[in-house]
Amino acid sequence: MPVFRLAMHPASEGDALMLSWGEEDALHRALIDLGRTKNYRALKPLLQTIGTFELFAISHIDADHIEGAVPLFAEPALPFTARNVWFNAYSQLVDARERLRDAETLGVDQAEKVTAGIKASGWPWNSQFASRVVSTGSPEAAAPLTFAGGLKLTLLSPTDQELTRLLPTWERALAEAHLRKEDKEPVELAETEEREILGGLNVEALAARQFSGDGTRPNGSSIAFIAEFDQKRVLMAADSHADVIEAALERLGHSAENPLRLDCLKVSHHGSKANTSPALLSLIDCTRFAFSTDGSHHGHPDAETIARILKHDPGRRKTLIFNFRQPSTEQWDDENLRTRWHYDCLFPEAGKEGIEFEL
Repeated sequence: MPVFRLAMHPASEGDALMLSWGEEDALHRALIDLGRTKNYRALKPLLQTIGTFELFAISHIDADHIEGAVPLFAEPALPFTARNVWFNAYSQLVDARERLRDAETLGVDQAEKVTAGIKASGWPWNSQFASRVVSTGSPEAAAPLTFAGGLKLTLLSPTDQELTRLLPTWERALAEAHLRKEDKEPVELAETEEREILGGLNVEALAARQFSGDGTRPNGSSIAFIAEFDQKRVLMAADSHADVIEAALERLGHSAENPLRLDCLKVSHHGSKANTSPALLSLIDCTRFAFSTDGSHHGHPDAETIARILKHDPGRRKTLIFNFRQPSTEQWDDENLRTRWHYDCLFPEAGKEGIEFEL
């Protein structure tokens, strides 16, 4: 019997995600992001055991998604093989800008660590796109892209415009993520910074707070897609901007009257209040919502995001899936709230790290 699963491995405040599909004894897999350095090192034995991935996607250059790829590509022997790699480096940003018919001439590709590592690996890089740009502006993105075993991916983000917006801040973003060749290996940041934990959660009041969208350029460049297998779908939102996903879903013909049926939404930007809008929720028909974060640095998931999800669909039973039991997630494991708003919480089993579940 075919299976389709999503695993959210421990990735500090970021993502290290794995899709598995096919027959139990012959699974295919995709790896999306690698969290921070320590997360890659913890995950490395499993990566070695698996050996081959149909796709390794690095969604964007935020450190909590890409930092783990730096020690990966520094390995004398890579622990796995990827049949396809998706990653937009500086040259892809330039190509996206040229496709928008901007005549300004830009500099050559920056020789940063991950770009150099992908080139050295010999893995096919963005080879499913003739332009080598993973963007909804590439003609290949007009239809689902297929992978061995029957997985289909429909690209929703980024657009050429969002890639182009990243160009002026590319070097600064690389420096912040310690991705330039001259940067020393990153020192692990403190596990906790400012964190707002709200006592006595008022879902109505939280959901009523005005939505203000994320304007950060690296997040806007996120690779986000719908993964479909055996008539099941999951939207892998990375740190994408809500308005970009909304526009993509509308282009696919979805609306409040014709929402996209999903078996799970892997919520954008770890549940940030700036990345999941009421408008986006109106375009999907979904009762399971997955959050990948240990809550460090930003206190994600934001209470406003979960409140919006619950208020948008108060009648049906919903499931909130967390890969860490931490203050910002544990506060939702409240019997009164669960009864009032008709939802369940799914956490990692006691003594285990991360979570994997059937889609």
